[in-house]
Amino acid sequence: MRPPPGSGQRSPRHRPAPKPAVSQTPLGQIAEEHETWRRSLPGKPSRSALREYWRSRDALHGPRADYQLWRTWLCADCPPERRQDSLVLLSQALRSKDHAQVLAILTMAAGWLLQEEAEASPALVEKVRLLLSETLPRIKKADADAVTAWMLWLGSVAAGDRSEVMSRLAEHLFKQMEPTWRPGRCPMLPMSDRFPAPARVMTRWVVTALRRLPWDAAGHQSIWRLQRSLRPVGAMIRPLEWELLMQAASTARSSGHLADAARLTALALHLLPDRAPDALRQRAAVAAWFLTEQGIAPPASYAVCLDELGFPGEPMTSEKGREAMRLHRDEADPFQNDLLTSLATDADWQILQAAGVILQHPMAALAWVGRRAQSYQMKKQTEVLRAAARLCQRHGALGSLARIRAEFPESPQAMLELVRGLRESQRRMPLLRDWQEWQRITLCLRAAWARLGDATEFYRDEESLFLLHEMLLDQQTTLHRCLPENLRTLQSEASDETRRPSALIRALDEEPKLTRCLEHQRAVELWSISAELRERTELADCAWISVVTCGTFEAQRTRVSWILQTAGGRRLGQGKLRSDEDKTTLVQALVASSRELCPTEPRRIMLASDVDLLGWPDDLKITKVASWEAAFRDMRSRT
Repeated sequence: MRPPPGSGQRSPRHRPAPKPAVSQTPLGQIAEEHETWRRSLPGKPSRSALREYWRSRDALHGPRADYQLWRTWLCADCPPERRQDSLVLLSQALRSKDHAQVLAILTMAAGWLLQEEAEASPALVEKVRLLLSETLPRIKKADADAVTAWMLWLGSVAAGDRSEVMSRLAEHLFKQMEPTWRPGRCPMLPMSDRFPAPARVMTRWVVTALRRLPWDAAGHQSIWRLQRSLRPVGAMIRPLEWELLMQAASTARSSGHLADAARLTALALHLLPDRAPDALRQRAAVAAWFLTEQGIAPPASYAVCLDELGFPGEPMTSEKGREAMRLHRDEADPFQNDLLTSLATDADWQILQAAGVILQHPMAALAWVGRRAQSYQMKKQTEVLRAAARLCQRHGALGSLARIRAEFPESPQAMLELVRGLRESQRRMPLLRDWQEWQRITLCLRAAWARLGDATEFYRDEESLFLLHEMLLDQQTTLHRCLPENLRTLQSEASDETRRPSALIRALDEEPKLTRCLEHQRAVELWSISAELRERTELADCAWISVVTCGTFEAQRTRVSWILQTAGGRRLGQGKLRSDEDKTTLVQALVASSRELCPTEPRRIMLASDVDLLGWPDDLKITKVASWEAAFRDMRSRT
């Protein structure tokens, strides 16, 4: 009650109620406490437990704008309370004088933008992006530590900077965290209590940001491996990770890195669960054609045969046209999209189009030309076959290229290009080979060699002739010998294992570098075998003989080529085997040559042959081997 006027007494001054104390706990620490509490529970928390937890949190941090925004955006399990406007909270938090609080809110807003921009209202997304764009210039970027640098990078990408500069900056930050890091490997991210979200959430945000930027083939592999690090041990692959793996494979294929593309595609198809969404299974069915062209076996459910290829030029409105679309068109594949845009400017594709080849499915059209190469009409169109062969060589369609070369070998050099491509494909990816398809390719090589006649050019380059011999001999055993012991065991057991993915695929999934390590092994060439024979005295009495035939079937395989290598020199020859007498004559000639070239009397012969040769002298020990490379690897492993 106020005193009466003129009494000389002053009325008491009104004092507002004291403001509740506001905690100074960093937002990252609050998020970590919440994560620790959730991990301590045996299962999903009850409503009463959630109400009690959030009541205590609100009592400590309730007035803080950053806490309220974190509670609204990142905590889906918190009980519904009186909600405040997210934009008002964000604006208040970003105007804070606390530098650490601003960075935490900036990171959280960036993560929300990257994950929610496809679902939230466009107006809200644009306003949040505008607030980020206004805040970023006010933050001092000089002398920023690794955590601050990552926060600013994430905010810049979320604000709309999708330039190549941000890609290079991300690589720089990866190397700051791990100086030995290289594009293609799994990067390491900083983990700090300054982040407003758990480590797995921060990793998802970084992956989402990286996907928005332009990358080369190696960059896409790093993104996939970073996403792969989030998968629990023993868990099946998730759709997002599978799509990133296919993206890495497609980018490698567009860049001409066909070995990487084959490895990643094979891994993706073998990892895809049987109950995967139909859209992913359709993409896998399209990718299976690329694996078959490379001579790699897709899973049995996606197996295809190039000899049973349907006509890919049916109208898209017809039932067969829609089926062709399902088999050959993947609209999410960047390689296919780039290929379609290049049809009008590529001269070789234009030659095919001018000849009437329908290119609505370009790679399927190449396979169709390969299948039709044996027809009388196609045999006369040599320019079309030349253009198709160049395209097959460029895009890694080795199976179709072999079918073209069987009818149109063109020249010894062109055939050797195919052999070198097959050799490179097998050396860089000796796993999961499709041996049924390889038998077809072998027949095509023999047919092409037979059409070339004597082809004396082969005998001018001894290394090329040796490579052709090796490719026509037992490649299944040869490639098995080149594998390290652990992969050799896993591949042997893979055919008997009913579980999918097999132990081999699971090992490659956990350590993708296992396939790349195969590239660093020493190649076995003709010069390396001859050098070993000269340097090792215990091999002075040993002669190495390789005999192969050409022709498509047994009745035609009468012409043979042979190579003889000893410590004293090398000899090449060719002949014909029309009868058993011719075989005996060939054996006698080989024995005589080995006795001339060996420094001592020959006692052992390492024989690699695809034809039975009889009549060897009793004083010679004949050891039949799958190929020289397989025998050489065995010999080198024993010493």
